[in-house]
Amino acid sequence: MTVARKQAGFTLLEVMIAMLLATIGLIGTVAVQQASLRGTANANDAQVAMRLAVQSLESFNTRHTQANPFVDMLAAIADDTWTAPVFLDGQGHSQGVQSPANRWMLTTRVSNLGINQPYNISVQVTYALDSGTPKIVRLDAERRKSW
Repeated sequence: MTVARKQAGFTLLEVMIAMLLATIGLIGTVAVQQASLRGTANANDAQVAMRLAVQSLESFNTRHTQANPFVDMLAAIADDTWTAPVFLDGQGHSQGVQSPANRWMLTTRVSNLGINQPYNISVQVTYALDSGTPKIVRLDAERRKSW
C-alpha cells in the first residue's frame, strides 16, 4: 500500500518568481517617488525664481521719476543692455559666485524710450543651472514718467 504524499509549502521556483515580481513592483514605486520629488523641487525653484524676479521689479518701482524737483533715478541705469549676472540664494542674498546655494542668476535691463515715453524694465531670473537645461522666468514692465 502506497501512502500519498501531501505537498506542503512552496517550491523554490515559486518563491523566486514571487520575489522577482515584488522587486519589480518596488522598483516602479521608487521610480514614481523620485519623479514626484524631482517635480516638487523644480516647482519650488520656479516659485523662488518668480519671487526673486518680482522683488527685483518692485525695487525699480520705488525709484523716483518726477519733474519738480527734477529727479530721475532710472535715467542713470537706462542703457538698454542686460546687467552683469548676479547669483542669488533662495532669500535673494548675493554671494557673488554661482554655487549650489546661489543657483538663481538675476539680470536686469532698463530702456528709456525717449521724451514723453515710458521706461521698459525687464527682469530675468535663470535657474536650474546645474541640470544643463536652464529655465528662465522673465518679467517685463512699463514705468511711466511723471512729468
